[in-house]
Amino acid sequence: MFTRLVIACVATASATLALSATSARIEVKPITYNGSLPYVESGDAKRDARINHRIFLDLIGQPAPARYSDGIKMPKEQIGFQGSSDFSFLVLRNDDRMLALEVDSEGCGAYCEHYWAHYNFDAATGRKIAGPDIFTPAGGAALLKQNLAKRQAEYRKAIADLNKEALANRKKQGITIPWPQSMPDSKPDEEEERIASTIGMYESCLESMRSPDYGKYYKLDDISLQIERDSITFLYDRCSNHAERVLDGVGEQKVTYKIVDLTQYFTAYGKYLFMSGPQAAPRAEPYRQILKGRVGQAAITLALSELYSDGSLSGSYFYDKYRKPILLSGKVNGSVVEFTESESSDTPQPMIRATIKGDELQGQWIGKKTLDFWAAP
Repeated sequence: MFTRLVIACVATASATLALSATSARIEVKPITYNGSLPYVESGDAKRDARINHRIFLDLIGQPAPARYSDGIKMPKEQIGFQGSSDFSFLVLRNDDRMLALEVDSEGCGAYCEHYWAHYNFDAATGRKIAGPDIFTPAGGAALLKQNLAKRQAEYRKAIADLNKEALANRKKQGITIPWPQSMPDSKPDEEEERIASTIGMYESCLESMRSPDYGKYYKLDDISLQIERDSITFLYDRCSNHAERVLDGVGEQKVTYKIVDLTQYFTAYGKYLFMSGPQAAPRAEPYRQILKGRVGQAAITLALSELYSDGSLSGSYFYDKYRKPILLSGKVNGSVVEFTESESSDTPQPMIRATIKGDELQGQWIGKKTLDFWAAP
C-alpha cells in the first residue's frame, strides 16, 4: 500500500474550554509501526496523551509511547495484534478548534480487508468528538433520515443500471424473451447470473433499510464522521458480506454535506467547532474517552468504548507504572456502571463498580481487597 502521510500545520492557538488557557500548537508526526501511525506532540502533555492513547489502544491494543523518541515496542504476546498492517494516515483538519485524522490499514483474520478509522478530537482538550456532540437530537434525526433516503436512492439507481445492462446483453445476443423473464431450456448466462445475484443483494439491502428496527442499530452515535475544513461526511459500511463483496459496486456509502448547510442542525458546541461560535461545552459523559484516575493510590489510565444499545460497554485500563492494558467488559444500569476484568484468572474476577457523575466515575475496585476508584478527563 502506498503510505500517505500528511504532517500537520496548524492555525493560531485559542482558549481551551476547561481552563481558558492558550492551547499549545499541535503537531502530528508519523511513528513507525507496520507502516506509519499518527503521534501527537505539543506543549500540552495531558491533551497529547488523551489523543495518542485513544488511537493506539484502539488500533494496536497498547498505550501510546510516553515520548515520540521511544518508538513502539510491542510485547511479544501482542505482536500482530488484530492482524492489522500497512498503517498510513491523513490529517484532514488541524486548527484551533479540531484535529481530524483518517487512519488506513489492512486487517486480516479469516481474510484480509482494507479499513479506514476516523478520529475527531477537540483541539483544546483532546476529547474525542461524536455525532451527538455536534448535532442536536432533532438535527441528527433529520440528517439520518436524509442520509437514508440518499442511500436508498443509490441502491435503486444501481438496480436500474443493472436492469439496463441485462436488457442490452439480451439484445446483443438476439434474445427476444424480455428481461427478467427466465430463458427456458437454455444454458445459464454468466453475465445474467451476475446481474441477477447483484440485484437480489441490493434488494435485500433495501429491505433491511425499510425495517422498523433499522434505526435502532444505526444511530448517530454509531456512524463515523469524516470531518474536513469545509465538509462533514457520514460514512456507512457496505451492505454486502465478504462472499458478496466482488459483486458489490456500491460498497461503502458516503453522504457529504457542506458545513455552511448544516448550521440549523448544530448544537451550541457544534457551532463553536464549525461556525466560529462562542465557547460551549460538549456532552458531559465518559464514553469513548480516555480518563485519568486512581485505584487506591496507584495512578491509572482508563479507555472506554461507546455505550451500546443494550447498555453494555467495553474498555481497558492500565496502571501508569506498568503500562499493560487490562481488558474490561461492563454494563450500565441507570447511573451505575459495573466492569469485570474479563481476562483475569482470579476467582472471582476483579470488578469495578462506579457511579457516573457527568464525565467522571467514582466508586470502588473490588478484588482480593477493596480500594477506592476514581477516573475523570
